[in-house]
Amino acid sequence: MKHTAKNLGKVIVVGSGAGGMSAAVRLANQGWDVTVLEKEATPGGRLSAIQAEGYSIDVGPTIMMMNDVFHQYFKDLGRNIEDYLDLVRVNPCYHLHFTDGTCMKPSIDLKELLDEIRSFNPDDVDGYLRYLAQIHRRYQVAREKFIEKSFTKPSDFFNIDTLIGMMQLRTLNNMYDDIARFIKDERLRISLTFQAIYLGVSPFDAPSIYTLIGYVEHGLSGVWYPKGGMNAITQALVKLLGEFGGSLRVNAEVEQILIEQGRAVGVRLANGEVLKADVVISNADFPYTMENLVPASHRGKYTPQKLNSMEVTCGAFMLYLGVNRRYDNLHLHNIYFTPDYKYSMDELFTRQQLPQDPAMYVYRPTKYDDSVAPPGKDIIYVLVPVPNLSSGIDWKKETHRYRELVIKKLERQGVTDLSKHIEFERIYTPETFQNRFNTYQGAAFGLAPSLFQSGYFRPHIKSKEVPNLYFSGASVHPGGGVPVVLVCGKLVSEQVLADHNLSWQPKMMTAGLSASY
Repeated sequence: MKHTAKNLGKVIVVGSGAGGMSAAVRLANQGWDVTVLEKEATPGGRLSAIQAEGYSIDVGPTIMMMNDVFHQYFKDLGRNIEDYLDLVRVNPCYHLHFTDGTCMKPSIDLKELLDEIRSFNPDDVDGYLRYLAQIHRRYQVAREKFIEKSFTKPSDFFNIDTLIGMMQLRTLNNMYDDIARFIKDERLRISLTFQAIYLGVSPFDAPSIYTLIGYVEHGLSGVWYPKGGMNAITQALVKLLGEFGGSLRVNAEVEQILIEQGRAVGVRLANGEVLKADVVISNADFPYTMENLVPASHRGKYTPQKLNSMEVTCGAFMLYLGVNRRYDNLHLHNIYFTPDYKYSMDELFTRQQLPQDPAMYVYRPTKYDDSVAPPGKDIIYVLVPVPNLSSGIDWKKETHRYRELVIKKLERQGVTDLSKHIEFERIYTPETFQNRFNTYQGAAFGLAPSLFQSGYFRPHIKSKEVPNLYFSGASVHPGGGVPVVLVCGKLVSEQVLADHNLSWQPKMMTAGLSASY
């Protein structure tokens, strides 16, 4: 059955990615009439899945952390997360393969983790404990004063409390240099800084606060896997939307956000259909929204020149493979590094060259979940960080060559005879991300979370120029990563309520209902 709306107003959400769906579900829960418009045939954006030939392969994010954010999200809605998601804790967090033949398997058990660190370098056990001792407080400050707080006006950011928070975060050095204060072994330094790639930036450039990601994985909440893959999160959000009376329209591409008398009043679809609304939330990538959906006269400072000057993340070369055998030597999350960490990062981010000996991330969900592939078969998902489209790389010429290079490296790394066992394959390049997901310059992770593109300096969730227009997603505050984007949706929903002189009304905890459409 559906929740009966209170008709507080009409909301249109452009795009069904995690940020848009997060806001949509919360506003529907509070009684707004919500419609989500998705240009693709299936919901989720980069949190969707490829469904073909018995395989269900996640398209984008695959590592779930900060599980408390997900639990709180469902609790706020009066729902039990267990009725929507089957979460399994992953241990070890991942397998990290170094070129000297060693493999680190970070455990969620502190003693086991310290024993493994000791096997790499006994002197670094003390350093790791000192890292843990200082990072927890920094994590708390980041959550309370930056991630879970919106910055829509200068006074939200330029105040004593925020200044103290920035001093506590020690944001002025980079991830690698910050970790180097505690850890001497290069392999261990890599294990605590490679997470910058989750954000699409180099650990030699990313603000030091992002060293908290390793802490979240190893020392706090751990890494989790939702049965059915990360797309199960999208399916849960779609189900919730239906339960609260909202609707989702697929194959509904938005051509323009309509602005009348200076206010957002709805959207026009590519087929010419006009839909009116009291509130418009764009979950399309922020630069795309400004460049294509918002009329030029209402973009404020986000001119084409401004957008072109902003730093974006790297691209991704993706292989989605269904294979007719099992590779039980692979973990759920596997990362293969290169001989020279700094050189590889500079090659990718500074020189914007296509790595000829690429670092690779391999995801094998069948390690924990047989439901995503036919019996006896496996999924091999490969992500190779590559330059975005500003590099000028011609992917029409490079795709086949680079695919062969990646497959051969995987085979050398123990994914034996992979080329002989592929029965299903899709390839995404930065061009795919630009064309299908409307990401600016084909950047896989949105705008870069550099120091001056974070907090108040990142695009805001609320338009300064256009009342009733809001933004969500990885390219706006508070940033990227599925849990953080869920928080973004929460902040957007709270801002909409506040702008209409309303506040969040908690719901009593109930079991899930079956949605009908």
